[in-house]
Formats: sequence, C-alpha cells, structure tokens
Amino acid sequence: MKREPTLELEAIDPMNGILEAAEDFRSGDTEDPTLFQAATGEMAGRSGGISGHAEGVGRLSRPPNPVLFRLLYEKQTERDLVEVLPHLLRIDAAHVVMLAHTRLLSPQVAAELLRVNRELVRLMKAGKEALPTRPQHRGFYFLYEQEYIDRLGKQVGGAAHLARSRNDINATVMRARLRDELLDMLAEFCKLSHIMAAAGQKYSDAVICGFTHMQPAQPSTLGHYIAAVLSELLRSAEILDSVYDIINCSPMGAAAGLGTSFAIDRGEVAQFLGFSSIIHNSADAVASRDYLVHVLSGMAMLGISLTRFATDFQIWSSAAYGFLGWEDDLVSTSSIMPQKRNAFVWENIRGKAITPIGGLVNTLTGMKNVSFNNTVEVSSEASGHIWPALKAMMQAIQLVQLLIERLQVYPRKMREFLEDKQTTMTAVADLLVARYGLAFRAAHDSVSKLINQYPEIPPAEEIGPILERIVAEVAHMRLHLDETELAMVLDPVTTAAMARCGGGSSPVAVQAQVSALVRRTSSIEKRLKRRRQNLRSAEQQLQAAVEEIVAQNLNGDKS
Repeated sequence: MKREPTLELEAIDPMNGILEAAEDFRSGDTEDPTLFQAATGEMAGRSGGISGHAEGVGRLSRPPNPVLFRLLYEKQTERDLVEVLPHLLRIDAAHVVMLAHTRLLSPQVAAELLRVNRELVRLMKAGKEALPTRPQHRGFYFLYEQEYIDRLGKQVGGAAHLARSRNDINATVMRARLRDELLDMLAEFCKLSHIMAAAGQKYSDAVICGFTHMQPAQPSTLGHYIAAVLSELLRSAEILDSVYDIINCSPMGAAAGLGTSFAIDRGEVAQFLGFSSIIHNSADAVASRDYLVHVLSGMAMLGISLTRFATDFQIWSSAAYGFLGWEDDLVSTSSIMPQKRNAFVWENIRGKAITPIGGLVNTLTGMKNVSFNNTVEVSSEASGHIWPALKAMMQAIQLVQLLIERLQVYPRKMREFLEDKQTTMTAVADLLVARYGLAFRAAHDSVSKLINQYPEIPPAEEIGPILERIVAEVAHMRLHLDETELAMVLDPVTTAAMARCGGGSSPVAVQAQVSALVRRTSSIEKRLKRRRQNLRSAEQQLQAAVEEIVAQNLNGDKS
C-alpha cells in the first residue's frame, strides 16, 4: 500500500507559533494575552467549542437528547472515569507509539499526543480531574478525544484515531480490565485456599459425623470435609485460571471489525499492552464476548460450591448441632429473641456467591440471536453483567476467608453427636468380612438385624454374643468375635482413623490430600506472579517508548 506522506507538526498546525505563545502565557513566560486569546479561539473554532461536541459529532448536527444523555451517558461516564480511563490511556499510548514507529504519524504529532497522555495519567494518579465535566457529549471516548482536540487542535488532537475504532478500543478495554480483575479474584481465591488447607490440616483428626442424604452415615473428620470442599473449589479456580489465556489476546487494529488498509503493527501494540497474541480475524476481535461466558461459568460453579459449604457450616453452627461457632463480632442477634446468636454471614455469602449465575444467564440471553458483528446489545448491555458478578464473588471469597480464619471448633459436641447415631455399623460389617470371612452382603444383613433388634447398640462386651447368634442365623457360620476388635470398630475415633484408603478420612490420608491441594494452589500462584510480571514489564516498555518519542521530538519538554 502506498502511504500518504506524513505531515510534520508545523505543516499540520499553521498556528503553531501562536500555540507556543499561548503555552508561554499559561506558564507565565509572557504577559501578552492576545496570543493566548488567538490560540484558544483557533482551537475552539477547530473543535466546535471548548465545551466539546456541543454541535454534535460527525454528520450529527445536534447533541444527544437530554433524556438519552441522562440514561445512557451521564452516569456511565462517571463510572468510566474510574474503571475505563486507566486502560484507555494505556491503549491510546500504545497505539500512538505504534503509529509513530510505522511512520503513519509524524514523530512530532505523536510526541504532542503522548505529552497530553502523560499529563492525563499524572492527573488521574494524583486523584485530580483528568477530563473536565461537560454538559453534553456522546459517550466516554468522544469526551476523551475532545480533551486532546481542545488542547492541541483538531489536526493534531484528532490524529490518534487513525486505523482504529471505538469498537476495537472497547473490546481491548474489556479484555484488559477483565484480565486484571480475574487475576485479583484468583489471588484472593488462593488466599482462601491456603486458609482452608491450614484448617484441613489442623482439624485432620477432629472427628465429626459424615452425612449422606442429610442422614448420619459414618465417622469422618472435619479436615476431610474441608479438603473435599476445597477440591471442588480448586477445580473451578483452575478453569478460571485457564480462561486467562483466552482473554489475553489483543483486538486492537481490528478497527470497526473490518480491518484497515493502513500497514499497522498489531503485534507491537499487543506487546506494549501485555497481550500474549493478537486476534487474527477482525470481526471476531470486536464481535466476540464468549470469554465472558467462560469466566461467568467458572464463577457460577465456584459460587455454587461456596453455597453448599456455607449451608453446612451454618447448620453445624446452629443449636441443633453445635459443632462450630464464631465470636460475637462475626455473628448477629435478634431484635426480639434474646437468646439468638445467628451466623448470618453465611447467608450473605450464599447471596453473593450466586450473582455470577444471574450474570451468566443474562449474558447468554443478551447474546442470543444477535447478529455477529459489533453491537451495543452484546458489547455493552450483555457484557456489563460480568462486573457485578466479579465484585460479588470477590466479596464472597473474602467473607469465607474471614470465617474460616476465625473458626471455633467444638470436638466434644461433635463426639457426643456420634454416640447414638449408629455410625460405626459399617465398620462392624467390614470387620466381619476382613477378619471372619463373611461375604459383605451376609455381613451387611447380619448388622442390619442387630440394629433392628437393638436400636441402642450395646457395648462391646455385650454385643459379641448377640452378633455371633445373628451371624449363625443369617450366614450359617459359627464365630467367636474378639471383644477388643469389636470395641475398636465401635469407637468413632478409631473408625475414622482406619479409613486410610479410597480418599478416606484418616488424618494421614487427609494430610496427604491437603498437601496435594496446596501444590495445586501454588501452581496457580506461580502463573499469577508470572502474568503480573509480564504486565508490569509491558507497561515499562510502553513507558520507555513514550518517553523516547517525547524526549526526541519535544525540545525542553518538562511535562
């Protein structure tokens, strides 16, 4: 493609001398106000007024309807100043540097644009107003671009939008913002994982009733239960961790979704922004938001697991069980019932943890049957559900961290619950198989008859003769049961400790399970660290490239 000759700053802006004088006036280097007035008048004339797009945008001759502005632009702009502007500034800088390196923009024009970019970054980081409030505008990008035009004039200030569109910018902002928030959420999850792993180790020998179908089943350990929940949580976290690579691809350069005739370097922009690759098809780059569904799906499953965990721990902290508890600063009471101590935070956790499910359904519904190109319905409305979902999930994770760190466990209550629940009967049947050669079904039937005849199981010294008689009736075998062995399998602590195989609840098995979970968590943390290092390195490279262009092309720049 034959490129148009690049314009130098002086050729682009014949008022350059007036503008320089105006800058001197602002900085106090001159006392002549006439040049400043001429310069601002020229800039205002070029940009349609300092207020920005008061006469409309492009072929539009009027500003947006006041109702439309209030409902679609005004409040969203307030959020974008916080959530979008940091990413937009980086994207803008990377694009302008690339345009300078490919000589699609003159170095002088690029330097002026980057100087303003640096000033806006400094204002933003200082907590000052980076973009002035305007009574009317047509969205955040036009507000942002107008600031450059007001400062530099339309010929320079409007030069950065070469070979790009709001479409690829918005798609890039979405991916850049999402990867940051995903990394933050995964980091919080890893903290939770370590907290739960520590609790699993600590309570690996704390005997508790294991349940099936909400009924007492067999003796287990609290550590075994915690390790089970963490195993499921980790699988969801690992899925979310893998989605990062899907997100971390750059749409920039796709323009409106149809590419561009300018010979841009998309790889350089991607590198400056910390993306690992580019999206090769321009329509895919701006039309696709499937990665949001992947994130929401992973969070939905993570949230469901948290709700199941929350239900069990809240129930076990109730007066009906009394296994667990928390100090007064983590529970509430009743406004009418003086005796109440409510572990209400688990209810907040369940409520927050399901937010991604709603976000997933809304996002999928918003995408369904929408034409495969850039549309606000997908890129804004359907996609917007990801942010409250991420926020709610982050809060749910942090609340669980707090409750597990401050967990109080009552082993005596857990042991007392097991005393009359017949939870060691499976161990008795196993003993008949392992030591006395009964087929399991015969052993099962024998122990079942024992339970039917003696709902309250007798002590070991009494149960032997009774069980021997039942086995003779059921299996036609004559046995002499060892009282010591019977006493061992009737003890919940011993029974739980015997479950060393099959991923069981013995302390040794639980500690091995927890160690494996810690290793998996550490693998996620290593990837998080590497990814954040890559992002920092990319930002440093971009900053160095910006400084080089500004230093080489703006004499005496002190901004």
